[in-house]
Amino acid sequence: MNPILTLTKRNLKLFLRDKMTVFFSFLSTLILIALYFLFIAKVYTEGMDNPEMGGIAMSIAGDAKNFIVYLQMMAGVLVLNSMSLATGAFSTIAKDFEDRRVDSFQLTPVKTYEMILAYYLTGLIAGFVINVFTWILSFCIIGAATGYWLAMGSFLMVLAVLLTASLISCSIMLLITSLVKSSAAIGVITGIAGTFFGFLCGIYMPYSNLGETTKAVGSLIPFTHIVIWLKQVVLGDAFSQLGITGEFKDILYCDYFSASSVGFLGLDVTLWVMIVLSGILGLLCLAASYLMLNRRFRERQK
Repeated sequence: MNPILTLTKRNLKLFLRDKMTVFFSFLSTLILIALYFLFIAKVYTEGMDNPEMGGIAMSIAGDAKNFIVYLQMMAGVLVLNSMSLATGAFSTIAKDFEDRRVDSFQLTPVKTYEMILAYYLTGLIAGFVINVFTWILSFCIIGAATGYWLAMGSFLMVLAVLLTASLISCSIMLLITSLVKSSAAIGVITGIAGTFFGFLCGIYMPYSNLGETTKAVGSLIPFTHIVIWLKQVVLGDAFSQLGITGEFKDILYCDYFSASSVGFLGLDVTLWVMIVLSGILGLLCLAASYLMLNRRFRERQK
């Protein structure tokens, strides 16, 4: 069997068998979901009844409001998953160095680039596949609970966004984990990073409740633009189904759900340009990760 596929399969098994690592990979997501059901969702739904909006929101039924709020919540959950699951899967790298497994690998015909590529594929597969199952489950639960269903085109578009998110997330998080030499520290990073990105990327609360400085810092983070992209896909479909248009639609996009492009450091840059720039940053992080890990492998050979 191809050594890359063999190593990838082995890494995935190690990750999935480590229940604590898997749990901590979902910790940020669980916190976000808990916060939504405790009070954030209620704040959103009650806010849409604000009489200052000219009474337009009053025509939206309770299930329709929940449909919108749950969809935008899942946009944040799925992006956080792509980041935290990749980081959890990459903990195998630190464990292999700690347990000196890499020394054994280097005694085999397996090449260094094959080991590094296998690590990257492990994070990509784990993050994307688990996210796909999460999205399918969420799609069914939200539809059954509210009576509203996304169109199949939007459902499939979400999968395309998730693949992009996984590719970029894995590249960035591989660089971060390649700098960390302790598997325990990676678990801490996963929890802290999830909370940190949750606020700066407009997942926990809309940018309208935060300052301009926070928005500018958030615009530097690729996950911000991926969340916006995903929100635009699901909310665009939901608003179309519910007949939400005009000024009220703009208010929901900008002020309530942070689903409009934030540009770059206050500059008016379109979302698609920011997605392309995020992809370029991902490639640079992947190249830097390769150089870092390749140097660590060479140091172990001495």
